[in-house]
Amino acid sequence: MAITGAPAMDAPFFRGLGLSDKIWNNGPISLQIQWFQQITATVCGGGAACKRYLRDSLVVFGEFGGNDYNAMLFGNYSADQSSRYTTKIVNTIIRGVEKVVGMGARDVVVPGVLPIGCFPIYLTVYGTNNSANYNALGCLRKCNDLSTFHNNLLQAEIARLRKRYGRAARIMYADFYSAVYDMVQNPKKYGFNAVFEACCGSGGGKYNYANSARCGMQGATACANPADHLSWDGIHLTEAAYKQITDGWLNGPYCSPPILHT
Repeated sequence: MAITGAPAMDAPFFRGLGLSDKIWNNGPISLQIQWFQQITATVCGGGAACKRYLRDSLVVFGEFGGNDYNAMLFGNYSADQSSRYTTKIVNTIIRGVEKVVGMGARDVVVPGVLPIGCFPIYLTVYGTNNSANYNALGCLRKCNDLSTFHNNLLQAEIARLRKRYGRAARIMYADFYSAVYDMVQNPKKYGFNAVFEACCGSGGGKYNYANSARCGMQGATACANPADHLSWDGIHLTEAAYKQITDGWLNGPYCSPPILHT
């Protein structure tokens, strides 16, 4: 049911912040769940039959939150200002998880958000000569602090859901942040030669990223071996990076508990 560029929050939320022009579409959690309800009814007939069907399915709920922060951070909200809305965003995610569990889902994976301060798009847009704004790896501190704040709140709420549902539902926290951060910190371990430079782009410079010359735009080119890079286009990761994340979610250590279990 995923919608490209979708936020967790709905359009009125962004209108209230003066950010209507910063979201790509109106495809929030509420709409995606509506679609999910409609499609499951056509697949399994609704009612008890669908509950049984979803009981044997794996639901990956998100990642939600990233596009909400994108809208704020690229709409001249600081990371600290954006964090004021984290509780609302996390609560919206949790209510969505409760709805799919109520529909019968038993195994639900809930991903956190990524360390956005390590991504070429943010490093380019928020680049500064002030070294205090960066951590030892070269990632933007405030942006990563926002991601960490979100993930900590989300994990706390997931823990609450686990207590509420007990064995009736298996709710897993999928750790995007730690998986990607370890790749930034130990690139050779994963076969990467570049972690901050986008493979595809025409921006040049340190990060090969420019909003006016993104991957897919005229003049953009892709590197010869994307598997050498952590970042595909400055915004998204390469397939090589996602494979590492997938393995970490399926078998551990980046999903709690791991998706595959005996």
